[in-house]
Amino acid sequence: MKRRTLGIVLAGFMAMAALTGCAGGAKSGSTGLPKTIEVQVPAKAGGGTDVMARALTTQIAKDAGINMTVVNNTDGSGVVAMETVRTAKPDGSKILQFHTSMLIKTATGVYDKAAADDFKIIGVSKGTEKAQYVLVVSADSDMKTLDDFLAKAKGGEVKLGVETGGTSHIIAGLLAKAADLPLKYVEAGSDTEKLTALVGNTIDAALVNVNQAKQYVESGKALALGVVSNGDEGARSSVLPDVPSLQEQGVDCTFATMNLFCGPKDMSDETAKQLYDYYAAAAANDEVNKTLEPAGMAMEFLPYEDGQAAVKEQQDTLNAVIDELGLKQK
Repeated sequence: MKRRTLGIVLAGFMAMAALTGCAGGAKSGSTGLPKTIEVQVPAKAGGGTDVMARALTTQIAKDAGINMTVVNNTDGSGVVAMETVRTAKPDGSKILQFHTSMLIKTATGVYDKAAADDFKIIGVSKGTEKAQYVLVVSADSDMKTLDDFLAKAKGGEVKLGVETGGTSHIIAGLLAKAADLPLKYVEAGSDTEKLTALVGNTIDAALVNVNQAKQYVESGKALALGVVSNGDEGARSSVLPDVPSLQEQGVDCTFATMNLFCGPKDMSDETAKQLYDYYAAAAANDEVNKTLEPAGMAMEFLPYEDGQAAVKEQQDTLNAVIDELGLKQK
């Protein structure tokens, strides 16, 4: 696939002068970080992950007085970007921004390395939105409530649209496990494609992002049966606040997409922590959130010390679900 590189040069003249005056020209005198950092992003330019990466790096470049270059690298379904960073010098000059899909690729065997074991976890963030996915059916479906869905699904009669091996498929597996449902999974593509198939009655139900579902629910084309909370408290979505969570309705199914910021495994704690501090500050910046909040991408970072354990825990969960779904490549 085509790789697109866009440099973000945001330091002013005085900051650049200070950088070029550093010993050897390799490090920023004010931060100790490389004066230019390349951020590998396994996502297309203009998409949500790309928008998030650019909003964060723009602010960090200002705060740190360095240059940050976002490289949209989708080659090999993201494997090339991950390997580019894994095998890079551990000085912070090349880092990775991805999300839970990285862990899914490991669990399915698409990628033979693991974030928690083969990379330095710089930071982990979660969206401030407490429920990112919602179970929807067509407005003319005979399933009007979650109980209706569960009853019909227990009889093996529900065709649930998924993107095979994607996040919706994983959540569907968690739902099936939590409620002991013999769901029939049907390949339906992206969230937009799932919703089109739902309205066209070629699938019976789907799990889609709340932002994608909102217009269909509000226009009366789809009915939301329950949102998937990202934690044990069973919180609702701010996008669809009137829709109860699955947990509220007695189904213990949760899922949280994590944003991962990684470097080469041998990166020092000092460098990783410094990068973490800049990223966490950028995520809390009002100007950054003018971009992230309307897109439903506002985030908060876990404490630096908790990042690796959180990644390992989610990896273990995904490994188990993908094994049950039979998605592990032989």
